[in-house]
Amino acid sequence: MNEFLVPSEILRVFKEYYPDVSMSEVEWGWEVPAKIYEASFDNGEVEFEVEITVTGHLLLTEISMDLEDVPELIIAAANATFEDHSIEGASMVQYSNGDISYELELKSADTGEEFETHFREDGAFLAKGYDL
Repeated sequence: MNEFLVPSEILRVFKEYYPDVSMSEVEWGWEVPAKIYEASFDNGEVEFEVEITVTGHLLLTEISMDLEDVPELIIAAANATFEDHSIEGASMVQYSNGDISYELELKSADTGEEFETHFREDGAFLAKGYDL
């Protein structure tokens, strides 16, 4: 989705939180069609995905991270919950209410199946999904 297709209110909210990001570097799309916009960009080192509702509410920001930066508690929880799976990627999710969770991309050693998992900051398992 090009910038000119994104309503000005959504662009205003994005610029409020990320004033230094050039709009030409942002890729827009739907996270949930007709409900939640997703803005993707990187700063040369880290990838960001920002979700904003059609009503202009910032929901969350997902920030990619190196596996060695994932808290050991989260790694241990993933390994205990999903034995025989390797961790292929990770992101920290910062919610607008201040909560933090971790999204891990896992791959089954047996089947090769790839999926995402979400863990709370305290290591509690939240969900398994396939939005890779």
